Amino acid sequence: MQKNGQKDRSYHTVNKVIACVLSLVFVIIACAVPAYAEEQQVETTPSRISLSELEETIDSYVASYEKYTAAVSVVAVKDGEFIVNKAYGFADIENQRKAEPSTVFEWASISKLLVYTSVMQLVEQGKLDLDTDIREYLPEGFFKKLKYDEPITLLNLMHHNAGWEDQTVTEVYYYDENEDYDLGETLRKNEPKQIYKPNSVVGYSNYGVGLGGYIVELVSGQPYYEYVNQHIFEPLHMNDTTVHPTGQDRPDLVQRRNEIEGYTKNLELIPENRVYVTFYPTGAAMGTAEDLGKFLAALMPVDDSHVLFAKRDTLDEMLSTSLYYDETSIPRFAHGFAQMEYWVPTLLHEGNLKGFSSKVVFDPVSKFGMVVMTNIAFEEVYYYGLISKIFGNSTYVNSVTSEGGGYFQSARRPASRFTDLFRQLDITKFSKAELSSLYNVVEHNGVVEKISYTPYMDYLPVSSLKVNLIAISLIPVALAIIYSLGALIGYIIRMLLYKLKKRGNPPTHFDKYYLAINFVGGLLLLNLFIIFTRLPSYPAYSSLRINLGFNLLYVVLAVAYLGLLIYKLRKSSYGKKQKVMYILSGISAFILAAFVVGWDLYV
Repeated sequence: MQKNGQKDRSYHTVNKVIACVLSLVFVIIACAVPAYAEEQQVETTPSRISLSELEETIDSYVASYEKYTAAVSVVAVKDGEFIVNKAYGFADIENQRKAEPSTVFEWASISKLLVYTSVMQLVEQGKLDLDTDIREYLPEGFFKKLKYDEPITLLNLMHHNAGWEDQTVTEVYYYDENEDYDLGETLRKNEPKQIYKPNSVVGYSNYGVGLGGYIVELVSGQPYYEYVNQHIFEPLHMNDTTVHPTGQDRPDLVQRRNEIEGYTKNLELIPENRVYVTFYPTGAAMGTAEDLGKFLAALMPVDDSHVLFAKRDTLDEMLSTSLYYDETSIPRFAHGFAQMEYWVPTLLHEGNLKGFSSKVVFDPVSKFGMVVMTNIAFEEVYYYGLISKIFGNSTYVNSVTSEGGGYFQSARRPASRFTDLFRQLDITKFSKAELSSLYNVVEHNGVVEKISYTPYMDYLPVSSLKVNLIAISLIPVALAIIYSLGALIGYIIRMLLYKLKKRGNPPTHFDKYYLAINFVGGLLLLNLFIIFTRLPSYPAYSSLRINLGFNLLYVVLAVAYLGLLIYKLRKSSYGKKQKVMYILSGISAFILAAFVVGWDLYV
């Protein structure tokens, strides 16, 4: 009995030890689970930066790139609330005027989001249909230059694939705020040629989105800017933004806009950086980053509230994929919003204007988004760098079998305007490795038929033969220029020697025409150089008319010279050397005139 008692006591002792151990384990687990849960509940950006550290991260980033910064305004939105709303740097470097959250920036092409939103509002009301030919909404006979019979829909306008050639920079901007403005008449007067079949090629089109704004005008019965004021800005309390073509409905905002300057990447002041957009719905909005943040928050409502639309379904439809990259299931556009894969799928839009860059990026799932606005043209440090830091890098991988890569040219180009020459020269060669890292590559039987370098643009292949022909065609032009300049200098030297020492042949009656055509040829070269150097500054077309008119005058003079040359050589007798000189000058004039006409370098 005593042994049994000892066994019972030992058994109870072991049970107590086990119970203590189990209790300790449960306590540890109970303590660990909440800690783990708390860790899981820490909210982060898509690149895994804690939201509580986001402002400090942005501060540090800006500080590290201070020497590349003019002004930058950053807004971060999470669950409908602003978690960052700060401005850095100088709105006006020369006068040391600091940027503030109240600083007014240019939206540039982000303005297009207002067109897409307005269109979807009218679709919701049954006044517009995304798949209907837009000619049903436009005045009869509106288009004069359509090449294809296929319908053009509102979705084509949103996807930039209606097939139009691009406008020149001189046609997109103007500088006179008092210029009489009618959106419909401007679109009609500046209609581009249709060079691609609808739905076949994506080529970013300001004209197409401008048409969307005009359709909003026609269907709503209001000027576009008034419609946006009433149906977007006022409901969202965006009191510091206007989309009027010149901002004249908000003179207070114009004054604040005039307090900020635009700069190059090297922080050089860009003169006349206040420009007006011809098809103004595509890029005329200006306001604070905070106001743009309000618009962004409305795109990511935290509950069933939806200020922009009567039904939440309409918002969901607008933010759903409406175009995929060719022959893939990779999203490209959501009713005008570009779709991009960072570490999470995002929607975005970018904007560039003379001296300004802007970007809005958001993830509707996590309801996190950012606005970045700068006063630097084609800015990259914030436009791309900061966004990548917050959202993670975007990577695309394509399986390309084409061994040699190839030459490609942007589908966004003017095909019948004087800037076509400069776009034709902008041909890029991509290696196989570079092709594999692009957004999308369409390839059949080892032949690349199309690549997508950005969501907004396709690039089409250019044969090596065409590249060589373009290069070869410039050789006679270069020789003609060299001859004209050399002949002009040689003639002057020859005349000086003859007058000073009576050496050489005396001038003939035809020499004055010879001198004139070579002198004008030199002026043509100077004139072309002026045009080329002015294009990056977005000159108004009216300011280039005199330059383009001179080119046309040269063509007329060249034709007259050729006619006179043929007549004189038949009627008069000149020395062999003189005949060679005159004939070469005629050939040079013909080549230069053909160059001007062939590339539409005239009014």
